[in-house]
Order: sequence, then C-alpha cells, then structure tokens
Amino acid sequence: MTSGFCSIILHQMKNELTIHSPEQALQKLIHGNDLYLNNGRNDADISTKRREDTYKDGQKPYAVIVTCSDSRVPPEHIFSAGIGDLFVVRTGGNVVDKFALGSIEFAVKHLGARIVVIMGHDQCGAVSSAMAGHIEGHITCVVEEIQSGIKGAKDAAEAEILNIAHSYRKVMESAIVSELVESNKIAVVQAKYTLQTGKADLLKK
Repeated sequence: MTSGFCSIILHQMKNELTIHSPEQALQKLIHGNDLYLNNGRNDADISTKRREDTYKDGQKPYAVIVTCSDSRVPPEHIFSAGIGDLFVVRTGGNVVDKFALGSIEFAVKHLGARIVVIMGHDQCGAVSSAMAGHIEGHITCVVEEIQSGIKGAKDAAEAEILNIAHSYRKVMESAIVSELVESNKIAVVQAKYTLQTGKADLLKK
C-alpha cells in the first residue's frame, strides 16, 4: 500500500461523522494501526480547525485506550488518531484503579466511546519489576496490583498477557461498563503492542 493511497483512505475516515457501533470502532483502530505500520507517519487531523471544532462542540472520542505510561507506546500514533479521536487512560503497567475506572466510565457513558481497548506491551518495566519483586515508594502500589494478576507466570511474555487480562477483569467489574457491553453499545477488548514492530495485536479473552 503506497503512502499516497494511505493518506487518501485516512482522510476519508477522518471525515466520517460518527462511529455508530463497537465493530466500526474496532475496524477503525485496526485500520489506523495498519496505516501506522505501512505509512511511517501519522497524517491524522491535528489542524487548527479540528482544535477549534472540538473546543466549540466538545469531544466525541470513538475509543478508549487503556495502556501503559511507557514513552514508547504512543496511542495516537499507534492508531493514526487525531485530536478528539481517542480517550487515553495511561498508568504504569496499564493497571486499572478506581481513578482509571472512573475515567473509562465517563468516556463510555457520557462521551459516546464505542470500544475500550486494554493494551499492554512487551518489555514492560512495570511487569518486570513485579516479577522481580522490586518495590519502593509509590511504585509499590503499581507492583502489588500487577503481582496480584500474574501469579504463576513462567516468563515475562506470559506475565504481560496475564496482566492485560487482569486489567480487563477490573474494567469489567464496573456495572456501567458491563451493562453497556451486555446491551452491545460498547465492546471491551484486549491487545498487546510490540515495541519493535509497532503492531497492536488483539488477544483472545
């Protein structure tokens, strides 16, 4: 796929008025990641007009991305997203606490986001610290939360998957989220990002 063709497709997707379903939201994320992998740059809308429109009309993100604070994991670039597209919740090790959960609930209940993606990544320092038992300061809170979800992991890769699943379960404990999932208004999915390749792979529940 050429960069020119990618730019045309992305321009068309940016101008879609509304994402109406979880399936449409997921396909847009998948397409955005494909553009990121093949195009080598983010051509999403960060224009003055877009800033002005979202200032006047408010935000209507189509997806919530719950991910790690790692500087190598930039959600807007990974999914070729622009201003107002994604509602991003970032914590060390993509852990989900009551503040993160409240943010997620706000996005799906009041902003109209159609999908929640719990996205961990490889070589996660927070997961490595949890496996090694390195605990100090407020990092203790992050490490202990991760440890509670990765018991029995044989290696870092397995621990990262278990940690994503643990955060997924925490999100699904929300009555607001689970009700919206049951009524097919939103979807909650798990994904793992690979730092070297830039690929965001969906995981099975």
